[in-house]
Amino acid sequence: MSPENKALILVSYDFSPNSEHALQHAAAFAKSANASLLLLHVYGRKTKELLRKEQKGEDYITEKLEAVRKESADKYGLEVAVTTARGSLIHELGKTARDHDALFLFMGTMRRKKRQWFRGSFAFHLVRRSPIPVVVVREPATGHNYRKILYPLDIQPGSKQKVKWAKTMHHLAGAHIELYVDTYSDRHDQRKIQADLNQVKNLLEQSNVSYSVTHAGKKGSFHKQLLQFAKENEVDAIMITSDPEKILYNPFNMEEKMMFNPQNIPVMFIHLKNLNVIIGGR
Repeated sequence: MSPENKALILVSYDFSPNSEHALQHAAAFAKSANASLLLLHVYGRKTKELLRKEQKGEDYITEKLEAVRKESADKYGLEVAVTTARGSLIHELGKTARDHDALFLFMGTMRRKKRQWFRGSFAFHLVRRSPIPVVVVREPATGHNYRKILYPLDIQPGSKQKVKWAKTMHHLAGAHIELYVDTYSDRHDQRKIQADLNQVKNLLEQSNVSYSVTHAGKKGSFHKQLLQFAKENEVDAIMITSDPEKILYNPFNMEEKMMFNPQNIPVMFIHLKNLNVIIGGR
């Protein structure tokens, strides 16, 4: 991209260790993608707790954000801006993403609290409502540069349409795409996944995207094999889809399993409505 058309990466920032992790990952990606950062702080409970602890007024938040902005710009060599908002965090993140035409949103999260096993984590609800892809991180960005992205391919709706974002990651950050393909015992499903794989490969090749293909074993859980592969190959992130049409929350669905994966690998959630490049009729 030319400098005037730099991609903008949005970061949810509240001064917590989790948001610092998000900033680190966003900066690592932005350096690979020659992008700029926008830190959004939404005034809320954590803001009040911080001001009460420091015995300060709201001007303290402005000063602290400016200090973070300057430090981040100097540390990472990036263009960094900050903005604030009041209201629902999910709503304001979505509004800011749209208003500033952000490409990705980075946010940090921790392990699920007990009540979140029944209602879902905040991050889970955010990725289902975000107008842009969300990268959820849980650890500091040690060695991450977002140049190796794991692309799980199965026969679920939206899986092969992720190719749009695989191409974006390659052209923006030079990412190599690791296709990890599910294997099915049913002949019809196996023919379908092979046809989908052929389509994805053709589209990647047409766009000169670097990729490799690995097939899951016939036995065992696909997501467990996927995470093992991710760990062994030290991928920077796993790219999956988020389906907002699922009405009932299930703590054992793929989204939550991936978000809270034991390897703490960053996960890029792509809203199905962001998959507007339809191939093969699905």
